Amino acid sequence: MANSPVDFIVKIALVAAEISPWAKVGGLADVIGALPNALRRAGAEPVLILPAYRGITSNLTARRMVEGLEVRLGDSVERYSVLHAYTPGGIPMYLVSHPGFFDRAEIYGERGKDYPDNFRRYIFFGRAAAQMAADVIVPDVVHAHDWHAAVTPIAMRADGYFRARFGRTISVFTIHNLAFQGLMDAGDFALLGVDRSYFTMECLEFFGRVNLMKGAIVLSDGVSTVSPTYAREVSTTAELGFGLEGVLAHKGSHFVGILNGADYSEWNPASDPFIAERYTPERPEGKRACTKDLREAVSLPHREDVPLVGMVSRMTSQKGFDLLQESLDDVMQVDMQLVMLASGDPKLEEFFREAERRYPGKLRLVADFDNRMAHRIQAGCNAFLMPSRFEPCGLTQMYAAKYGTAPVVRATGGLRDTVWEFDPATGKGNGFVFENYRGEELVAALGRMASTFKSPTNWRRVMQNCFACDFSWDRAAQNYLQWFHSLRRERNLE
Repeated sequence: MANSPVDFIVKIALVAAEISPWAKVGGLADVIGALPNALRRAGAEPVLILPAYRGITSNLTARRMVEGLEVRLGDSVERYSVLHAYTPGGIPMYLVSHPGFFDRAEIYGERGKDYPDNFRRYIFFGRAAAQMAADVIVPDVVHAHDWHAAVTPIAMRADGYFRARFGRTISVFTIHNLAFQGLMDAGDFALLGVDRSYFTMECLEFFGRVNLMKGAIVLSDGVSTVSPTYAREVSTTAELGFGLEGVLAHKGSHFVGILNGADYSEWNPASDPFIAERYTPERPEGKRACTKDLREAVSLPHREDVPLVGMVSRMTSQKGFDLLQESLDDVMQVDMQLVMLASGDPKLEEFFREAERRYPGKLRLVADFDNRMAHRIQAGCNAFLMPSRFEPCGLTQMYAAKYGTAPVVRATGGLRDTVWEFDPATGKGNGFVFENYRGEELVAALGRMASTFKSPTNWRRVMQNCFACDFSWDRAAQNYLQWFHSLRRERNLE
């Protein structure tokens, strides 16, 4: 692969259902909010194709660009227009405007229930995005994200009209959440607008149903997910592959893991507006003031001789809270304090509320999410705990490293790719890692962290190793561009 950021200007159309901060449900929105800026800094020409949600059109100035367009969905025809806007960073946005589908209070559903027409909404969006890319943008790469955008690469290869228009365009598909695959009834296959011959076990059929994500995996030129280790896990294990492990394995070298980036414009102790005192790797003394401030904020005793450990997470078993629950008495024997900014499972919340009463000087739970508190925890804690059952990428361990806060993690997914066990003999490593999802291994990792903290020399080394990590979006963008170029060269397009 080329070492330069980009061999020539490459136009990339990113197709997605979310973007931060205007249309955000999960981590996908953060990726779409940050990756295009990094791609442009690397020399590429990114454009965005998104639904014209109320949250976007009410916050950005959008002009009507094209009217009177149509997409056929089975027996019906859906009419739409395209709006044109720019992100604050200057990235062009093409917004697919269909008020009946997208001018709604929320993105995917309300009051805990999905909108019943979500498949129609996102099949329509996927085909409209393909039409926009073919007729207006004419990109070198179409980069679709998660099942909501899966119909775009499906249409590019399975629809004769689009196949002819995209002869010099590659399609790539990124999986952010394999648990949501876009499974719909076989009776709705006609909505896709492709020949019935694609409804086979080798393509779109999945145990008698239509699987949009599977179709995108099979028909895209390349498929990625959000970390190298997670790519290996989902293509080799049924537990994490959710039935698609064989399909992903079959992609071979065309399935890769590219680590997400951290947004250092928001998460940086040198410029963070939410913390007690800003600091840098060269002048880290301000972290001590942040630790004092955090202990006061959560009413923990001020003890400089023990590490303050933080968590910022959804309170679910996937994030390791069941493991922490079953081993909490042993965890509390480690000479440390723990502050958790977490909410979610009501039974787990009740357990940790009671545990807070049992360990008044050791444990604090803040159940109401507060972005300012999340920043204060990253800056004020000495270590950051992520005992996840599985973790496709993870971002908070990257933020922790930027703040000189040593991650304590289970070796899974992106956590394995970003955290390395500190070795006092060599001085290498930026955190503390346990391999198996077992309470005794979690406790042992925390014990190693607490023991290392007792040695100021070793702890300074851990902090400096954290500060030295580069998990920026610029690095991620370079990796994406190198991958795009390799796929285009395979098809003799470069």
